[in-house]
Amino acid sequence: NEYKSYLSGGCSEYSSSAMVDILSDYPDQPRQRTTALSTGLSYGRESAVQRALNKRKTEFTNLQQCTVLCVTWNVNGQHPSEQLDTLLSVDDKPADVIAVGFQELDLSPETLILSDSPKEQIWMERIEEGLPKGVKYRLLRHVRLVGIMLVIHVRETLLDNITDVGVGYVSTGIMGMLGNKGGVSIKFNIDMTTIAIVNSHLAAHQEFVERRNQDYRDIFTKMRFNGDDQSSLRNCDLVVWCGDLNYRVSNEELSGEEIRNLAEKWEINQLLRYDQLREQRYKRLVFEEFVEETVNFMPTYKYNPGTDKFDTSEKLRLPAWCDRILWKSNTVVRCEDYRSHPIHKLSDHKPVSAVLQIQTRVVDKDKKQVVLDEILKDFDRQVNDSLPQATINRTDLAFDGVKYLEPQEQPITIKNTGTDVFEFEFIPKLDDASICVPWCNVEPKTGVVEPNNFLILNVSVYIDNNALKTIGSDRQLSEILVLHLVNGKDYFISVSGYLVRTSFGRSIRELVRIPDAVRKQNLLIDVEQEHRDGSDSVDMATPPRLNIPKELWKIVDYLYGHAMYEEELFSTRGSPLDIGAIRDAIDTDTPIRVPSVHSAAESLILFLDSFSEPVIPYNAYAHCLEQCTHFTNSKNILRNIEMSHRNVFKYVCAFLREILAHTDVNRSNAKVLAQIFGDVLLKPQLPEAGPAAKSAYKKRQLFVYQFLTNEYDDS
Repeated sequence: NEYKSYLSGGCSEYSSSAMVDILSDYPDQPRQRTTALSTGLSYGRESAVQRALNKRKTEFTNLQQCTVLCVTWNVNGQHPSEQLDTLLSVDDKPADVIAVGFQELDLSPETLILSDSPKEQIWMERIEEGLPKGVKYRLLRHVRLVGIMLVIHVRETLLDNITDVGVGYVSTGIMGMLGNKGGVSIKFNIDMTTIAIVNSHLAAHQEFVERRNQDYRDIFTKMRFNGDDQSSLRNCDLVVWCGDLNYRVSNEELSGEEIRNLAEKWEINQLLRYDQLREQRYKRLVFEEFVEETVNFMPTYKYNPGTDKFDTSEKLRLPAWCDRILWKSNTVVRCEDYRSHPIHKLSDHKPVSAVLQIQTRVVDKDKKQVVLDEILKDFDRQVNDSLPQATINRTDLAFDGVKYLEPQEQPITIKNTGTDVFEFEFIPKLDDASICVPWCNVEPKTGVVEPNNFLILNVSVYIDNNALKTIGSDRQLSEILVLHLVNGKDYFISVSGYLVRTSFGRSIRELVRIPDAVRKQNLLIDVEQEHRDGSDSVDMATPPRLNIPKELWKIVDYLYGHAMYEEELFSTRGSPLDIGAIRDAIDTDTPIRVPSVHSAAESLILFLDSFSEPVIPYNAYAHCLEQCTHFTNSKNILRNIEMSHRNVFKYVCAFLREILAHTDVNRSNAKVLAQIFGDVLLKPQLPEAGPAAKSAYKKRQLFVYQFLTNEYDDS
């Protein structure tokens, strides 16, 4: 094959449109009232006052019941040919809040690439038609990430009690580029109770349990609302999590036929013993603090569409409870109903609904103001009476042997040794905009510590492609964190370490001059010095030049041998452990041995994305975009870029064309591959924003698309 011949020889202003959340813009939205207690309060002080208010909330609030109906349905890209009346009015009890989460709303490649979907409005209209009659509902907000959509309606009489509506999304696709898997969320306050509804679609396939667990962790920890770093799921009183979680029924002792027989005989309790979600929750590996009502309905997946019969296709997917609803709460919640709806047959999934009766706290504003005044006066007295006193158990953190994409974490403890509560925050050093460099992080960044209490802070290091660009050639890691006590002193925490040598993050020009494994090399040639001298020759003492980096050949060769017939090859996330094993294999020149081809596919994208200069050099970027629809002119541009960069581009495109040659089996799509690799092979040197960024995004796709649909040589 063509690509095998090259080794021998010597979701800001604009992000990938597949991730852009689409928000409703209706004039009758609830008022966006701020929760700030006083414009003069710092975040840490505001948090302390809020904590004090929460302790005394019984003095100025009354309890009120609120009914939340949550529905989840993987509609398999189908047109809404069924009415939703029975789905949205369980037992004829109109809910106060109705949240509907769809997955696989639209499976067309155009939706994945352009994000627009005509089915969005059609399904929203079908929801409107199915809302309970006799009650006036208003659309609160909706958000969509490719095929994952969440729509929330509330009783019109409840609107005046709702504040601070926010939306967020997290894509768990490879490098966050594809939104076919991930989660969306809408957060809002009902009086003094903060509620978040999450709709997610986690990794598929029977064996990808850990990938699903990681998707959950990514969504839970990374979800932010309206771009506010302090607005997370952890700060909500109630989180309702629904979706196609994709956990399956599996047991080595049971055959697929035995599992199907148990399902058809309604042996629900016996089957649930082998439910992956229950097993992972029991091990406290996922949804640790969440609750799920007893499952007493048939598996919701996989059915022959249009029937109640389990899958009889060639793949014979096993029955499973993929579609679930769980909740996490610090308020009283009672689940009044948890069921599937087998009457709906258009999809290969059955919808699932849960009716939750929750207690919200209604605020008496006059009483609250009295309590607030007392708290603020007490805080002022504490500030005037004494300075904060604290001890920190360690101020020097050494991280040895940090590997690319392999996080490390160390705790430090801050203790309040004074007589009054204090607040702390990490602050930027002089002339810095951020509190730390990209490879370093600390959580929490702000907080409050009561007298004689302590708080554990976690300092972590993580080297991804963005962080690689900030690390010098000596691979040394060094940072100072400044922990500031409000109205008190500063503490300086030293973070140090070193990055284990890796091929990720290097330039193509370096890698084609290194014939051996990078961890066996003691010295790299000074490529930049060579460039400054204006010479493209290599001294005889340097290693012979390769046509392409051997690491690239190693990953592609593995994929060619194991993945040519695999579906969703560059759309499904791999395993972090497998990706780490692949990194070590290419860095030490040992065989790649991993169970998941998706991990190798993700490693290929990560490797190409990590180059210190893109495959298409910066000086050719604008020319490529200008000629993105002219194949001959595009080839002429490539003739003028450095040979090693041109070889890598030709090699990758040849491999992708080989994948597309098997599209009848692997269902690959040239437009989707062009979207993925367009953002990897071509990058602007300076950030793009606004309409220009959207235009450039499409042109990058078009440029790569030409080379995926046409044979490419230098003639």
